[in-house]
Amino acid sequence: MTTSVRSNRYQAINVVPDGDGFILGRHGTSEFVAVPEIGGQIVQWLQAGASVADCAAKATKIVGEDVDVADFLADLEAAGVLTDDENPPTVAVAPVGRTVGRIFFGPVGLAVQGVLVVVGLVLLALDPTLRPSYRDGVPSTIPLASIFIIMTVSMVLTIIHELAHKLAAARLGVHGRISFGRRLFFIVAQTDVTGLWAISPKKRAIPLAAGILIDAAISAAMVIVQRIWGAELGSPATEVVRAVVFINVGAIVAQTAVYMRTDFYALFLVMTGSKNLWVLKGAIARQLIRRGSDADRELIAAAGSSEVFWARCYLVLYVPGVIIATWYYFVFRLPATIRLIVLSASAIVDAKFSLSFAAVGGVLALLLIVVPLSIGLFGAGRSAVRSIRQLAGH
Repeated sequence: MTTSVRSNRYQAINVVPDGDGFILGRHGTSEFVAVPEIGGQIVQWLQAGASVADCAAKATKIVGEDVDVADFLADLEAAGVLTDDENPPTVAVAPVGRTVGRIFFGPVGLAVQGVLVVVGLVLLALDPTLRPSYRDGVPSTIPLASIFIIMTVSMVLTIIHELAHKLAAARLGVHGRISFGRRLFFIVAQTDVTGLWAISPKKRAIPLAAGILIDAAISAAMVIVQRIWGAELGSPATEVVRAVVFINVGAIVAQTAVYMRTDFYALFLVMTGSKNLWVLKGAIARQLIRRGSDADRELIAAAGSSEVFWARCYLVLYVPGVIIATWYYFVFRLPATIRLIVLSASAIVDAKFSLSFAAVGGVLALLLIVVPLSIGLFGAGRSAVRSIRQLAGH
């Protein structure tokens, strides 16, 4: 039984061409490694039935020097890519997840989303009253009610965004795991779909873009709803619909900021075939301002010309990206926050600082506004300082 397992264990490895090398991974897990071309060829030979000794002889002939295949396989075992287990631990993708993923992110689902987005953009261009405003971030004159509506809608939209990544990945048999974090001024969620590295680059694009696609489609649908049934919706429902557009437009702006590790950053990696973009970008930036270290020069010299080119393109996008995100924050998010603060303070003053419902609600609203705002600004400032220090080579 052991002999059979060992002879078949190489079949469980996915060998995916990636630039001038290969990605070796185990489908259904998050274990993968990037290897040179010869590494991928060795695994392919083993999968075809060649012995370790035969592979070593072939690799040595191609490379022109001794190749220790046994050591290479030991490294794959240590990385969890190669195992003797007939049924290595994997994270199963539920059949319902695959089915729903095919519905929303198969050809028909993507076509429907595309049509919605096109129609929505046309309506926004023709009717300025449909365009989002910072006032849409304050859907009620009661501060606590506004915060509750925005938080609830944001939570629902965030779950939908992350589920889109999960479902698009599930369609390909890849498991996704959702977690939360921060991007500059924004509290965000993110889905770990590391298993996508075990499939071909072309297939990775839709799962990576799925969140942005669903955000755009939902926003467009809400614009269409306003245009067709706006008068019948009534004020509260209209405010919620407009809040959906406001929140999702902000989410899309944040995701398109390629200077951060967002969905579009991941797409940029896939489209350009870059593997060390983030670090290489910093090294090139320090070289430009004559603050490069020996390690930076070695990193740039070791990178291929294509990767250096894309790192320079990425660097060009970096500064304008920060400016655009900051503009959005001060034009949309901050005015909405200030309006909420003013409404909260007014509620407290109008109640003459009593323990009335309005005053207590105003105090709670201020806490819910100021605390996250302070955390976000502190985190953004710390990130900015860290980026400046890295750029300066400290």
